[in-house]
Amino acid sequence: MAKAVRFIFKGLGWLLALLLVALSLFVAFNWTLSRNMATAMGKPYAQVAHLQPQQAVKSCGVRAIPVSTAKPLPAEALDAMKAFSDKHKGLGLTVMVDGQIVLDHFAKGIGPQTQTQTMSLNKSVTALAIGAAINDGTLKSIDSPVGEFLPEWQGDARKDITLRNLMNMASGLQNYSMATGDWNAMKLMLSDEIEDVALTAQPKVKPGTEMRYKNGDAQIAGAVLRRAIAKTHAGEAYASFLSRTLWCPVGNGPAFLWAESEDGAPRFYAGIQAGLHDFARLGQLILNDGKVGDKTILPIGWVQQMTAPSPARINYGFFIWRGTPWQKDRQYSPEAKIGAIHSVPYLADDVIFMDGYGGQRVYVVPSAKLVIARISEADQAYDDAILVNLALAGLKTKPN
Repeated sequence: MAKAVRFIFKGLGWLLALLLVALSLFVAFNWTLSRNMATAMGKPYAQVAHLQPQQAVKSCGVRAIPVSTAKPLPAEALDAMKAFSDKHKGLGLTVMVDGQIVLDHFAKGIGPQTQTQTMSLNKSVTALAIGAAINDGTLKSIDSPVGEFLPEWQGDARKDITLRNLMNMASGLQNYSMATGDWNAMKLMLSDEIEDVALTAQPKVKPGTEMRYKNGDAQIAGAVLRRAIAKTHAGEAYASFLSRTLWCPVGNGPAFLWAESEDGAPRFYAGIQAGLHDFARLGQLILNDGKVGDKTILPIGWVQQMTAPSPARINYGFFIWRGTPWQKDRQYSPEAKIGAIHSVPYLADDVIFMDGYGGQRVYVVPSAKLVIARISEADQAYDDAILVNLALAGLKTKPN
């Protein structure tokens, strides 16, 4: 009996030793991923310092957003919007009508320019940056094959995928999904080789025929943009280009990109840490058809293209969502086990919105000259219909 017990313990000892060796090898060869798993996952969205390394998106001075004195929304509507946002872990809520703030509401310790994690709002920023690159000639067309900038794809059919396909999330490439336990999805999110991993995705269906919401398409679109910028502008980094062509012209404050390495690729599917008013200004840029005052930031017609329905999914555009047709439970992709709630249809049929995981949103309603920007901690019970409809209903009534 004693021999058997010693044998069992000896076997367990060897098993533990092997596990420790395997863990050590994992940490040694995946140091960045291991570090990010330990430090980045599960942190509150109000914390950003641990997201390293960072690439600065410099400000040229914050342009204050004017505050409305006209009171276009009744107090009851504003109170209801604040209460709903607070109930669903809101950190900040800014409501603008006709380019002026009618509501600015923040959690303790948060302000208009406090940098927070904004998750997939960055996908829409990437689409705006691609528009800016078209505007200044860095990119010639969104319908040209991306193989020109991706030598990794020169030997196969993927070289013929276009930026339009990628921004419509209709590349036809496989989806590295966390929902299916795909190890490449973890590497795409947390490693120091996110661009290389994204570019390994293989074709599954013909480009342009099927929409699958996935981080990989945004990362690949960003890789094309990043390489085009470097080629056209003497090695300029994406963060510098973003600052020069978009961030500074709209009057945004300092922000940063969470990158794979100090001089490597930033995340394009998420990972821009910025203030709520920065996103409110971007919403206003969309509402103003790509202009700031008399200055054209985006090409004429870009916003119309960006927000037009994709042939592959009618309620999606270029890395941005459309409010119609109504879907009560909006699913991101067949693999994803999470979606977004839209309990009732919107009261306007021209709602478009940036969507970040768990309740980060920028809603734009051109017919009402309405922009709503919101940041929050993640809350899967968040209902996309409520804030917009409270504002739209309020705009139809006379304020107190």
